[in-house]
Amino acid sequence: MKVQEAFTVREPRAEIWAVFQQIDRVARCMPGVEDVEVIDDENSRVTITQSLGPLSATFDTRMKITNRVELELIEFQATGRTVRGANGNVRAANTVRLEDAPDGGTVVSLDADVALGGMLGAVGSKVVSRQADQITAAFARALEVELGGETAESAIDDDTDTGGGWRRLTGRGKS
Repeated sequence: MKVQEAFTVREPRAEIWAVFQQIDRVARCMPGVEDVEVIDDENSRVTITQSLGPLSATFDTRMKITNRVELELIEFQATGRTVRGANGNVRAANTVRLEDAPDGGTVVSLDADVALGGMLGAVGSKVVSRQADQITAAFARALEVELGGETAESAIDDDTDTGGGWRRLTGRGKS
């Protein structure tokens, strides 16, 4: 399944890029992350819990950065299997792009090709799309906080709207 998400942050591309080069800082912005083990500059292991509709699962996930173009894009692969909750596995190929926003700041866009197996694979694409929307919105809030020098964890739990900086590339959702 293809997932496309994007959001805008106020900070310039160089600041976003600097955070994205530090796996532990990026992971603090991701809702559901319980543990991060940075193996080297390209590889990490992440324990993350997510809910998809009525199902919840904790994944042991290995992530590998496969390509970097400074200040422009990062490509990475993630593969994981559940260790708690609904039985299943996940595989994703991801591209994160950074572009200058027309009115300042940076547009962060994600293109992902996600495959879910097991019980999780039976969940419909609409449920997965809705969860991707929620995760992206929470990540965008947390990244703004992280860039501001505060702890990102507090932003993940904040249910406030992300405002005009968040939009679905498909044209649905908040704008």
